Amino acid sequence: MKITVDLSKSLEKELKKTMKGEIMPMSSFIEEAIGHYIKERKRKRIAKKALALVGKAKVSPNALKELEE
Repeated sequence: MKITVDLSKSLEKELKKTMKGEIMPMSSFIEEAIGHYIKERKRKRIAKKALALVGKAKVSPNALKELEE
């Protein structure tokens, strides 16, 4: 898929500076960066849901004993 993106001048400068000396094409670098960003957002969303559930969980009085068995 081809996408056109407008970058700020400062981000464009940083991207070019980062890519200087890199072997991988800029498109591959951007694809990888977007993939990392999406995974991180998913991770944060899941962590937020997990933290919300922690306060609602009920622990059996025998939990420690059950874990040791």
